[in-house]
Amino acid sequence: MGSVSMKDIMILRELEQIKAISQEYRISILETFDYKPATAKMISDRLGEPHAKINYHIKILVRVGILELVDEQIKLGIVEKYYCPVAYDYIVDSSLLANSENSLKTIEKASIAFFEHIAKDFYNNVEIGGNNPPKKINHLQDIYLTQEEAKELNNMVNDRIQEFVKDKYSYKDNTTKYSVSTIIIPIVKNSN
Repeated sequence: MGSVSMKDIMILRELEQIKAISQEYRISILETFDYKPATAKMISDRLGEPHAKINYHIKILVRVGILELVDEQIKLGIVEKYYCPVAYDYIVDSSLLANSENSLKTIEKASIAFFEHIAKDFYNNVEIGGNNPPKKINHLQDIYLTQEEAKELNNMVNDRIQEFVKDKYSYKDNTTKYSVSTIIIPIVKNSN
């Protein structure tokens, strides 16, 4: 199988795409590809999950354009379909935020799924990896920003991170796979 060309970033502009990745399970499936083509069987083996369940979720991700079929090979009379993520990273189109309440709920659900996935990575690292390699959490609280300033800060941080990691999506000697996350959220006081 030849090399597969992936986009650096895919901007999700349709609610169906956002709904498709608003499940932590599907995010795990995407990450299990590790930026290389794989069959549903390979992914099910890596995750220790039933093939039929993985295949179901892969078909959804293909239908909305987040995964794509990149190769088919016949082995012992069985067609093996190889899929690959379309991009290394996915970003929600900010214009969807202004559309409807349904859009906002879908984006909120996707954000929760991403956060749950990040939290799972963090807890797994603490339980299994200890502090080797070291973790770093940057945390600032009670910062007062306008919506425009928050958006500007987010764009500035994302641009810097994207520039830094643009050539770091594949394994090289002496590297370790990391999860890099940023979160900028308004602090909402509970009225209860």
